[in-house]
Amino acid sequence: MIELQSHSVVSDGQLEPAGVVEKAAEAGVEVLALTDHDGVAGVPEAIEAGQRLGVEIVPAIEMSSVHEYAEDLHICGYWVDLEKIAPACKRAQQERVERAGEIIENLRGYGFEITLEDAIREAGSADSIGRPHIAHAAGAANNMGPFFEEYLVPGAKAFVSRKWPTAQMACEVIQEAGGVAVIAHPYWDVKDPEKVERLIRSLDIGGIEVFYPSHTRKQTEHLLGLARELGISATASSDYHGPTHKTFSRFGAYQTYDLGVPEVPPKL
Repeated sequence: MIELQSHSVVSDGQLEPAGVVEKAAEAGVEVLALTDHDGVAGVPEAIEAGQRLGVEIVPAIEMSSVHEYAEDLHICGYWVDLEKIAPACKRAQQERVERAGEIIENLRGYGFEITLEDAIREAGSADSIGRPHIAHAAGAANNMGPFFEEYLVPGAKAFVSRKWPTAQMACEVIQEAGGVAVIAHPYWDVKDPEKVERLIRSLDIGGIEVFYPSHTRKQTEHLLGLARELGISATASSDYHGPTHKTFSRFGAYQTYDLGVPEVPPKL
């Protein structure tokens, strides 16, 4: 089984990097990418665990970006050089802290007694802070969906747009680090098929995350057709975040609909 997206405590996952690899091995995963948001600090630990457990680890990252069609578009980078990608991670993480501070100030304006330090405690460190940590700090641990809808999604009361990088910049950063850029779960972020296609054609990418838990058969067929037409890889993931995560709690959650076989992008 191929799983090219997973998350650890380095970003918004529940387990340490080695724990993610252990769960993957238990599920029969043979090739795994740890794709923490804007960070690669967990990759060395994952590689070590993979060597011990017989799971091939692809050095990877999931970069958050902005695009005219989506205010939080995700671009995965595979086979990245960890040292070369580090400066971009540092900048992206600083952007995360600054954005979190703005969101928290907005929430305080709606009566929430929350500080940036509260959110950092939820995240474990400032460089991995994200909206789920802010929501937890605001007391929405058991009511995340409605809280996000009211306050933290684009157009919501406290939402603050990301400022850097653009989607194309994210692709360039990944490529400059020796990696292959792949657009993650296109239909999660953009719902209109025509916009999805324009988005994919506009970016310099080496793959599309075709097989994904929320992708319907029709969406999967569309994305697979585009990947084949463009001569790029059709990747797959269950977007594992941890054993008790509400949405992404297990490996092997995506469907292929017998349309094709997931691929690992080749090294450049």
